[in-house]
Amino acid sequence: MKYSGNGGFTLLEVLIALALLAILMAGLIKITADNTKNLWYLENKTIAATIAANHAVQLRLATEKPENQDGWEEMAGRRWYWQAKRGVTPGLDGAIWDYRIEVFLEGDKSPYAGLLSYIPVGHEQ
Repeated sequence: MKYSGNGGFTLLEVLIALALLAILMAGLIKITADNTKNLWYLENKTIAATIAANHAVQLRLATEKPENQDGWEEMAGRRWYWQAKRGVTPGLDGAIWDYRIEVFLEGDKSPYAGLLSYIPVGHEQ
């Protein structure tokens, strides 16, 4: 019987095609994993910035302005530790308190967000 050469793929061609497909799929999986990691980071950063902004407003509205303040808060199903430290910045009309507010995800050592808020000394509503 003679080989008719009907135009099918050889085993070698199929193996090369599968190897290329496997390399391509590994790259796509890596890109997807990196995007998921970045999305998680940006979500945490946004939540932490919201917590910091909330506490900056609370400090501005409070009648007592403590030198240091901290606490725990739960938002988006995660526990967050926040701390506010007061410093003094000299201003033209007198001193201005500057509060440095930092927000940490539970278990993390570096803050996800930091905010500097200025409040005039003796500021009343």
